[in-house]
Amino acid sequence: MSIPYDPSPPLVTPAQVLKEQCERQGVPAASLRLPPVLVGTFQGASFSHLIARVGADQPSSRSDGTAIETGVTVGKTSGGDPIAVARLPAGAPAAVIALEEAIARGVRSILVVGSAGSLQPDVPVGSTVIVTDAVREEGTSYHYLPSGESVRADPEIVSLLTRCAGTVGAEPTKGPAWTTDAPYRETIGSVERHRTAGVKVVEMEASAIFALSQVRRVRAGLLVAVSDELFDSWRPGFHDPAYLESLTRCVDATIAAAEQLTADERTHSAGPT
Repeated sequence: MSIPYDPSPPLVTPAQVLKEQCERQGVPAASLRLPPVLVGTFQGASFSHLIARVGADQPSSRSDGTAIETGVTVGKTSGGDPIAVARLPAGAPAAVIALEEAIARGVRSILVVGSAGSLQPDVPVGSTVIVTDAVREEGTSYHYLPSGESVRADPEIVSLLTRCAGTVGAEPTKGPAWTTDAPYRETIGSVERHRTAGVKVVEMEASAIFALSQVRRVRAGLLVAVSDELFDSWRPGFHDPAYLESLTRCVDATIAAAEQLTADERTHSAGPT
């Protein structure tokens, strides 16, 4: 059956959950406040590079109920501005839960680094793709927006990522992604249908992140490194140096974009002089 969209308010919000956790564990709510810009990634290698670049610690992973698990830590840009960084869980539902809570803690701009499978011969392993819009074949976005074929990234973030990717030696391609919940059901027919429609890559989070950002009125963008190819037969490249180098460039580009956004936030907060 199709998923009915219900516009009525939720019974449980991220703010309520965080408030309950703070009260139960005696943690001041203000201590959970995050900077307005967050950079997140799903891969261990890219997250290690990210926290090294911004001087952040590994986020707490305690699971004994005595600490609030956030998956988010804070570093600094080269200009000294605080920046939130996150090792996001893979898949649309889990990623959106993590980002919902980050938004409730003060995040207003979300920059995500991911990996994706290529559907096009001119986007080989190691390519960098800035996702402009995403075909909605996951379930999460339908709880945020009415039914529709696709959802767009924030165009200003797309432009910013494009500029910043060029400054770190990347030569990005821009285009749509196919977001799926079922990587083992990327069938021959589905791959061909999306390839013919001009979709560049397949991944598991973009459309849900973009839907969330529209509903919560925050900005979001996604930059992916191509890890494997599906346009002919499957060609994995998860350990290919070109893919790993692309991941590094993606992180560097998002940090450059985050620095611009944090500088803009600082200027905006200062107001007219």
